[in-house]
Amino acid sequence: MDWSKAKTLLMLTFLILNVYLAIQLMDRMVEPRIVATSATGKSILKDRQIDEKKLQPVTRDIGYLTAEVDARTLAPLASSPIRDAVASVKNDVEWSVRLTKPYRLETKTMRDSASSFVQASVRYGAEYTFWKYDSKYQEMTFVQTYKGQPLYSTPQQSREDDAMIGPSLLVLQLNDAKEIVSYKQRHLNKVVRQAQDVTLLSASEAIVQLSEQGLFPASKRLTSHKLGYFCLVTEGTESVQILPPTWQIELDNEEVYFVNAIDGGVQTVERLDTVSEK
Repeated sequence: MDWSKAKTLLMLTFLILNVYLAIQLMDRMVEPRIVATSATGKSILKDRQIDEKKLQPVTRDIGYLTAEVDARTLAPLASSPIRDAVASVKNDVEWSVRLTKPYRLETKTMRDSASSFVQASVRYGAEYTFWKYDSKYQEMTFVQTYKGQPLYSTPQQSREDDAMIGPSLLVLQLNDAKEIVSYKQRHLNKVVRQAQDVTLLSASEAIVQLSEQGLFPASKRLTSHKLGYFCLVTEGTESVQILPPTWQIELDNEEVYFVNAIDGGVQTVERLDTVSEK
């Protein structure tokens, strides 16, 4: 086999894939955004007791990101307290690590205690930040960040068929004693910000979008909102990922929606027993 020709063919294949994905994103950008009129929008915010002045402002120079699924080792750091943990890898990208000795968390400061564990023990731990705690499944989820902004991706959708977690997530598994017994991790690398001239949806426009689609009735309350990014490609182990700027909107501490800040598309996430940043 002519390895030089094979290498050239592989590089051309990835180039074509990158161009295709970029075209797909541009198609999303030019689609009209469906939002209510200004007067109707203000009425929606008032009915939901939302003060528009207290909503997070959008950074106008923010652009979409491109990234690649990291296929390098995500085994625990050799210098970490859990260096003797048992690690395995699935599809070359998702690492499962089982601790030989459970790591006890401080129950009054679980978030800080878990964050300290991630910083000291997990590879690329400094790139992750706490996202949510699910008391039903005893899981603490951390999300990868880029320049301080979260790179959200879909959590594990099915616990029956051992589905993979999102490509930017780190999920700690706890026992009943609130000790870390294992974790799963995926990581994105080669993250690059791409320039764009599209005006993004504001937080209020994203909220109106949810309301117009019947996902945010007046009976619910906004409990948090944050601008970050969301992986458009999460199925399987595709190398190339495109991450448009996205609003994460949490309702009543139990439902999470992601609203694409470019085209207003809504990505729902499974109903959660507990979603909290405390």
